[in-house]
Amino acid sequence: MKHLFLIRHGKSSWSDASLEDWERPLNKRGQRQLTVMAPALQGIGAFDGAVYASNALRTRKTVEGMLAILDEPSLAQRITFKSRLYTFSGDVLWKWLRKRRDKSAITLVGHNPALLELANRLLRHPIGTLPTGGCVHILLPIQHWRDIEPETGALATCLKPAWVSYTEFQRKQSGDPGKKANGTSLRNLGLSLPHLMDRLETLESPAALGFDPEFLHQYRIIIRKVRAVLETLFALSGDKALKAPIKRLRRQARATSALRDLDVFNEALADWLGDAEFQDALQASGAVGAFRERQRAAQAAFARHIDTREYRDDREALQDFLHSRRLEAILGSQDKHRIREALDARIADHNARLVALSDLSPDEDFHRLRKCLKRIRYLADLDRALPAAFRKDLKQRQTILGNFQDRQVQLSLMLAYQQEADPEGRLSSLAERLSGQKQADRQRILTLDVIDAPEPVTRTGRARTIGV
Repeated sequence: MKHLFLIRHGKSSWSDASLEDWERPLNKRGQRQLTVMAPALQGIGAFDGAVYASNALRTRKTVEGMLAILDEPSLAQRITFKSRLYTFSGDVLWKWLRKRRDKSAITLVGHNPALLELANRLLRHPIGTLPTGGCVHILLPIQHWRDIEPETGALATCLKPAWVSYTEFQRKQSGDPGKKANGTSLRNLGLSLPHLMDRLETLESPAALGFDPEFLHQYRIIIRKVRAVLETLFALSGDKALKAPIKRLRRQARATSALRDLDVFNEALADWLGDAEFQDALQASGAVGAFRERQRAAQAAFARHIDTREYRDDREALQDFLHSRRLEAILGSQDKHRIREALDARIADHNARLVALSDLSPDEDFHRLRKCLKRIRYLADLDRALPAAFRKDLKQRQTILGNFQDRQVQLSLMLAYQQEADPEGRLSSLAERLSGQKQADRQRILTLDVIDAPEPVTRTGRARTIGV
């Protein structure tokens, strides 16, 4: 089995028309792509074997830039720049590759359309694009490079800067059409909900890869936002057609919980490793390696999950419903004041829960308050007439309650690990600190005032109680 990595150079500059094509440098975006892609490419083994690159300036700067970022001393000795690889012909690359005698993997850094043509000639299932900074990893069932044949390769991984970094991903995303439209909030939902579901689909691949945890976080936000809207519509309309999509969304949310908890925990773990008080204990207890392995396993499980038939069926059914006339009819049957009525009811429920909290309340009561607040915030996003100060207050409250949730997860995972693998109690001081921080978070929540609802709207009927 041979491994072939095809890497397209970073984004180049066209600002100087006097330069020959091979003299064009990287632009600022190309430089950012190197920072994003270098660690990811190292992680998938793209620099484990021989590296060949075109001698064009933009390709040379791509390789040299990644070399400067990576801590891999032997890599410089395995890089070869060749003028023959400055080509836009896939056939030239095909003939060159067949002459290679390298025993290990080959990485080729070059140009499109040559790289894409070569990839699609080798792959059983062709790919559509290879953006600047992107990489295709192909598995070839051969012993010698001269044995390559068309359509015999398997796609192992396809990496794009926009799949590795959420910042790069977000740069080209379109805005929510429901927020730009001039209709009522309810009518605009008919535009927003399909848009959110389309965005969810674009997040699947990068969330499955797991290079940036923000992809999964945004994926979860969309699921919760769509679910909160549909649950509200069900409470207002009682239309049973909403029950199945709500159930599907709940199922998909549960499938992300374990991975998200471990993502958050390992981010905190990295901070604790920088604290001299806990560094030795974390290393000696084996917690660092153990939780990273758990995160990798959870990431792999999530990637398998979104590749299942059940998941695809759920997504297609949700897409169909959110684009359906049935949903349009449900939205059209609601009075324009219903979102505000639902918001008022949820605020009243939140305030009752907040007032009922005390030092003796179980953690679950604090978590229920957090979930209630989330639904309030998602509903608030649907009403553009709400004041900015109100939205800001919701966001601040959500941060406070979110910190408590994160601390609870961290403490629970740490105590469970202590019981399983730390009989010496090396991590006791860290667990005690987490417990103290969690208690401080509880106290901060207890000092919160109730939410002041926005000024009331004229009601067309009695507001219903909105369940949580």
